[in-house]
Amino acid sequence: MTKAIPNLLVNGLPAGAIPTDDRGLRYGDGIFETIKVCEGAPEFWRRHLRRLYLGAKSLKIEAPAEATLVKETTSLLRASCDGVLRIRLTRGGGTASYRSKPNLRPTRILELDAFPGYPKNASTQGVRVRLLETRLGQNPALAGIKHMNRLEQVLAAQEITEPEIAEGLMLDREGYLIEGTRTNVFFVSNGSLVTPALTKAGVAGILREIVLEEARRLKHTIEIRPIRPAEAYCAQECFLTNSLIHLWPVQSIENRTYVIGAFTRELARSIKVRAFAERGLPSQ
Repeated sequence: MTKAIPNLLVNGLPAGAIPTDDRGLRYGDGIFETIKVCEGAPEFWRRHLRRLYLGAKSLKIEAPAEATLVKETTSLLRASCDGVLRIRLTRGGGTASYRSKPNLRPTRILELDAFPGYPKNASTQGVRVRLLETRLGQNPALAGIKHMNRLEQVLAAQEITEPEIAEGLMLDREGYLIEGTRTNVFFVSNGSLVTPALTKAGVAGILREIVLEEARRLKHTIEIRPIRPAEAYCAQECFLTNSLIHLWPVQSIENRTYVIGAFTRELARSIKVRAFAERGLPSQ
């Protein structure tokens, strides 16, 4: 009888149980990473781990050693597999109180999922997006962190009922454009690459980091600052990024259409090169 290959590990155990008092389940008290797996190898491993550790430090959650995560990830991966590796780290089990007990044992959950069915040709022909009514709260202490409390994004995503709309863009309480429900957003305006500042809200995406690095390498002018929707409508190009899609050009926001220009195409090519170069796990 062939031994089944697990696709879920909880604290290193195949299909291990998650206690009902786990603070990630109760309060969203944790962080997570969503990593693209291509041909059995995770992309941008070092970057994802660095963000995981930064998030754990910010929330004061004890993070596992990288060797532990490498070992458990290796046991989940399959040769030539394309999919999504999800790493979740919670504060652990505790009392029914917002205040946690000291010295809790964190819960780590690793899961290998199938790759989602995204729109065909989205990376070459672009996608349509629209503005959403649900606003992002402002909290500098949590800004940039990929924490497990995603209720704002969940509520916002429910607004997208049109099948032709691939993503929705969210504003903060002051009316500034911040991000998509699952993406970061960039604009090309008068020769400059412009993206929202994430000092009060939003997630600092891995692909956002790479796009900014590549833009600097290519000597492009970069502006990271607050952006109003009216300014976004005046841009010439627009694109979205995250770890799974890499880069999607935007065809339109509402009734405003954009070209898929040279700037967007150049960065898309650069991302492909970087993804291949930064694929795989470190040696154990």
